[in-house]
Amino acid sequence: MTTKPAPAIDPGLAYLYEDGVFYPDEDGVPLPDGETQGPAFQELVPTLRAYHAGQPRTRVNGNTFIYYERGNPQRSVSPDCYVAFDVDVDIILHHNTYRIWAVGKPPDFVLEIGSKSTAARDRNAKRTLYAQIGVGEYWRYDPTDNSEHYGEPLVGEHLVNGEYQRLPIAPDAAGRPRAHSPTLGLDFVWDNGRLRFYNPSTGEWLRSYDDEIAAREAAEAEVQMLREQLRQLQESQPPGTV
Repeated sequence: MTTKPAPAIDPGLAYLYEDGVFYPDEDGVPLPDGETQGPAFQELVPTLRAYHAGQPRTRVNGNTFIYYERGNPQRSVSPDCYVAFDVDVDIILHHNTYRIWAVGKPPDFVLEIGSKSTAARDRNAKRTLYAQIGVGEYWRYDPTDNSEHYGEPLVGEHLVNGEYQRLPIAPDAAGRPRAHSPTLGLDFVWDNGRLRFYNPSTGEWLRSYDDEIAAREAAEAEVQMLREQLRQLQESQPPGTV
């Protein structure tokens, strides 16, 4: 009997293989979808990444593969956002995917953003899977005004004895749904379709990427204005005036 030779491994893609098994880092499907999910994704992941910047053993990412069964590349899930603490980030970056057996643990936190095509799976199959693989905290955020995807604007759950139990959520003084994430140490506030983060330890709201850019531009404009005022003042002084 002739044994069929194993396919050659492209050296340029060696980081995607392990024990001869190929673990893709993309599937060619653009995510997230829609005009509501996309902007939310583009705001949330950078905001949480900036908040955790400077923590070398913390990884914040989204829309990437998490493989949870060694030897079976069909066993993967791609959350909109995850946060993992106390991990070797270099291992994740090397494989360009999150392999739970290589990292040594699942992410500590996962958040899904509601969309028409993903809502049912987020509420059911993914919720069951995240509990099975040990994700400690699972959130679902619906950016639509009438919660058309999840039926409620915000849901947070934490894992207790292998099953998810809801975290308390209540309206704040402005009537906005608000809940606390013990894992991240942040309050989550649903604000007219936008998910905002509040740090109760500092009493400050986390700035989004757009907020950071706006603040930087405002600061630069103020500096430019002061320079111009100084220039005008210097030009108005008589020659020889110190």
